Amino acid sequence: MDIQVSGKQLKIGKSLTDYAKEHLDIINKKYLLRPTFANITFTRENNEFKCEALLHLSSGLTACCTGRAREIYDSYQKSIFRLEKIIRRYKRKIRNHHQISKKFDMDLR
Repeated sequence: MDIQVSGKQLKIGKSLTDYAKEHLDIINKKYLLRPTFANITFTRENNEFKCEALLHLSSGLTACCTGRAREIYDSYQKSIFRLEKIIRRYKRKIRNHHQISKKFDMDLR
């Protein structure tokens, strides 16, 4: 998986980059959805930081979410929690549809 962490008119340190990559790897291992690339962009607007996270999966889903907070790590946490929620719902949807089709095939036999 290709992970890109950047900042718009903002310097992003190595510790924040490593922190973001570590959390995305944890999500990848937890849900096993084969992501192809991830893009995390930090910006500063007025008094707060904004984090935009984009994750593209090999199945075609592109999950995009944002988080805003006064601290840069908090904005990242908010966006990652939302991203994980989107992925969790997508995984549940795939699993439920698979079980329904499997049950339907057994009823036809």
